[in-house]
Amino acid sequence: MLGFITRGCSALLALYSIALSSAPDLIVHNADVTTLDNRKVTAFSVSDGKFEQLGTDAEKLLASKGDDTVVIDAQGRRVIPGINDSHLHVVRGGRFYNLETRWEGVSSLKDALELVRAQAERTPEGQWVRVVGGWSPYQFEEKRMPTLEELNAVAPDTPAFVLHLYSGGLLNKAGMKALGIDKNSQAPAGSRYERDADGNPTGRLIADPHPMILYKTIAALPQMSAEAQLNSSRQFYRKLLSLGVTSAVDAGGGGHQFPEDYQASTTLAEKGELPIRVSNYLFPQKAGEELDQFKRWMSNYRPGQDKHIHFDDGFVVEGGGELLVWSASDYENFTSERPDLKPQAEEELEAVLRLHLKRGWPFRIHATYDESIGRMLDVLEKVNQTQPVAGVRWIIDHAETISDENLRRIKALGGGIAVQGRMAFAGEHFLDRYGKEQTRRSPPIRRMLELGIPVGLGTDGTRVASFNPWVTFYWAVTGKTVGGTQLYGEYNTLDRETALRLFTKGAAWFSGEEKVKGAIAPGELADFVILNQDIFEVPAEKLPETSAEMTVVNGEVQYASDRYPEFATPKIKAIPDWSPVNFD
Repeated sequence: MLGFITRGCSALLALYSIALSSAPDLIVHNADVTTLDNRKVTAFSVSDGKFEQLGTDAEKLLASKGDDTVVIDAQGRRVIPGINDSHLHVVRGGRFYNLETRWEGVSSLKDALELVRAQAERTPEGQWVRVVGGWSPYQFEEKRMPTLEELNAVAPDTPAFVLHLYSGGLLNKAGMKALGIDKNSQAPAGSRYERDADGNPTGRLIADPHPMILYKTIAALPQMSAEAQLNSSRQFYRKLLSLGVTSAVDAGGGGHQFPEDYQASTTLAEKGELPIRVSNYLFPQKAGEELDQFKRWMSNYRPGQDKHIHFDDGFVVEGGGELLVWSASDYENFTSERPDLKPQAEEELEAVLRLHLKRGWPFRIHATYDESIGRMLDVLEKVNQTQPVAGVRWIIDHAETISDENLRRIKALGGGIAVQGRMAFAGEHFLDRYGKEQTRRSPPIRRMLELGIPVGLGTDGTRVASFNPWVTFYWAVTGKTVGGTQLYGEYNTLDRETALRLFTKGAAWFSGEEKVKGAIAPGELADFVILNQDIFEVPAEKLPETSAEMTVVNGEVQYASDRYPEFATPKIKAIPDWSPVNFD
C-alpha cells in the first residue's frame, strides 16, 4: 500500500511538474500588436524563445502564468516584430563606436561643431576627434558642409577628421600634421587632396570616385584595445536595441578583416552575451587575392555556422560579400562621375561566383549603377548555364539606378535586392547630378515589389548612412531626404505596413530565416519591440524619432527604457573614459 501511495505521489508530482512547465515564460498584454498577418491581437505569450498563444483575451492568457512567468504590460502601446536590418555594418560599427562623435539627428551645423569642440577639449594627446558618417549637410538648418576654417576653430590643437559619406572628408591642421600630410603627399589612385594656389593640401579629401583615401585615413587613426573594442561593441548593440533592432545581416566592409577584426562580437557570442542576431557576409580586403581569400574561408566555415560559433549563439557566417571582387565594384559617390568596372571584372567575378556555387555559399554583390549591374548579370547568366545560381540565396545590394530590364533578369535568376536609405543622405547630390527624371525611380522599390523580387530594407550604417532604421523607414514612406527634399511621389513610396514588412519579414529572407522570424506568429522566434510612439498614426516627420521602450530577443528582455524600470539595466561606462558615448 505504501508503495502504491509513493507511486501515486510520484505520478501527481509528475503531473504537477508538467503543469508548471506548460506555463509560458512571458506574457505581454494591453498591447496594440502588429502581427503582419492581419490578426487582431492585444496579448500574446512566449515559451522557449518562440511566440505561442496570440489573441484578445488577456485574462485567459494571464490565468496561465506560473510563478516564473514574466508579465509585461505594454500600456496600450504599439508592439511590432523586431527590426531586421538586411544591410548593416554592425560588427565594424561596434568596433569603432566608442571613438565616434555622431551627428545623427543634429539639426544645425552650429550644434554639430559644438559637439566637435566639446569632444576636442576632452580628447587626450595622441587621440582624435572623429565624425565618421551617418549625416548629411542638408539635415542642418544651414544646408551646408562645415568649412575647414570652422573645423580648425573648434579643434585648433586636437586632430580631427570628418567623413562625409564616401564622397570626401575634412582634416583639420592638427590632423594633417599628425598624419604627415604635406605638399609632397600623394593620394591613392582615384582620390585626391584639394590643394591651395601654392600646391599645399588644404585638408579637404576628395574621393573622385574611389573612397580609398577615406579608408586609408580611417585606418591610420589610433585603434582601441581589445578590452575597449569589447566595451564599444556592447555600447553599439545597446544603441541598436534602443531603436528596436533585433537582427542584422552584416555586410562586412573595407578595412575590416575576418576573423581578426571580429573578435569583440565573436567574444560576446561565445560568452552568450550577444544581444541581437548577426548573420555575417565576408568581405575580402585585397584586390587580386579575393579567390584565395574565399578558398581559405570556405575550408574552415560553412554557411549558417562558423568553426566555433553556432546559430544558437546568434552569430553566424552567412556567405560572401557585399564585395566579391574589387574589380567588379562601383561606388556611390554621387558628387562625382559614375565609375566603370575594371576590364578584368567579368573574369574575376566569374571565378568567385563559381566557387560560391560549388561550395553552396550565399553571396551578395555591391552594385549602385545599372551599367554595373548589367555587366554583373551577364556573368551570372553565363554561370547559370552550367551552375544554377538559384541553388544559393544571392543578393544585389543598393541598385539605385537599376533598369526594369535588369530587374526582370534578377527575377529570372532568383535573386533578391537589399535596399537601403542611402538616398535619404545623398539624395540632393544625386538630384543635382542626374536630374528629376532619374531621381524619381532611384531606387525603383515599388517596381521591385511588383515583379515579385524579394526585397529587404536596411540602413547601410554606419558611414554612408545612419544606423537608425527609422530614418530609412521615413525615407521609404515619404520619399524625402533627411533635409526634407522630396525625391519621389506615391509611385515610388511605400505605405507604412509594407515598409515595416520589408524591415522585418522581408529582411529575414536575406539571412534565410523568413520561415522562422519577422512576424508575431505562433512558432516564430520571439523577437519584438514595444515602441515609444505609434508608427501608423504619428505625423510622418516624427517617424525618425521612433525608439524602443522595450526590445525583446528570443523571448528575453534585452533593452528597456525608464518606462519599464523593473526591466531596465544600468548603462555601463564607455571605454575610454573620454569617449563621446559617456557624454550623450
